[in-house]
Amino acid sequence: MKNTVKILAVFLTVGLLTTSCVEKSKKYQMLLAEKEAALVENQNIENEYNKALGVIADVENNLQALREAENLLLMNNENLAQKDKLNAELMQIKEAMALNNMKLDSLYNELEKSNRSNKELRATVKKLKNQIAEKAQVVDSLQVQLNERDNQIAGLNTKVEILNADIEKVNADNEAKSQTIADQILEMNKVYYVGASKQNLKASGILTSKYILRQEVPAEAFTMADKRELKEIAFDGKKVKVLSAHPTESYTITNTDNQVIITVANPELFWSVTKYLVVITK
Repeated sequence: MKNTVKILAVFLTVGLLTTSCVEKSKKYQMLLAEKEAALVENQNIENEYNKALGVIADVENNLQALREAENLLLMNNENLAQKDKLNAELMQIKEAMALNNMKLDSLYNELEKSNRSNKELRATVKKLKNQIAEKAQVVDSLQVQLNERDNQIAGLNTKVEILNADIEKVNADNEAKSQTIADQILEMNKVYYVGASKQNLKASGILTSKYILRQEVPAEAFTMADKRELKEIAFDGKKVKVLSAHPTESYTITNTDNQVIITVANPELFWSVTKYLVVITK
């Protein structure tokens, strides 16, 4: 992730150049390739998180099934038919846990081979493996208890509470990972735009005397948007001049009586060089 942040910072610096100079340079082509690699890396990170969350969901389902099996045992320990059903369910749970353990092993091996920093994710996988091992012991214990007397059932209440707490923790971890992914995707799609007179752009610190964007852009002077949703950008005035570097084939400009509208036809291409759109209005 640190590498991704560094690459995106380079994109912002490249955005300080004019469109014609940037598009003709080898550095521009190189940075486009690096940007594409960063996007692929981010997608790979998201895929790894999604895969881990899928395994977590499987474990959660097994824990829920185990809790239901314990409740069945508490309701009727003497009913032979219920015992047989519970025994079959416990065997299915053990098989599912063994399968999930194999999935965790595979996921952990993939994370070990990855060049990215996955320390937190590897720790989560180890924790889940420990939980599966613990719950496998609980299943074995339940199978033994099926043949024991009613006085052993009281102790299961405590086990049920422990399992419920485990399920809640797995759910909390699941939600935290999902939120992290959502935040990363949102950050990747943030873009900024501003339109004002040349004088106002200078006054706000966006332009230098040579009308080139500064390296440290005053973000508070821009309007932030999500590039996935930003299709049209309207500016007051009769004419505009786009100063930031955006491929000309990625947008069109339409003039009305009191406004100029920039229509983004290809968002990925339009924002590929810089996430900041700067327009002089006249």
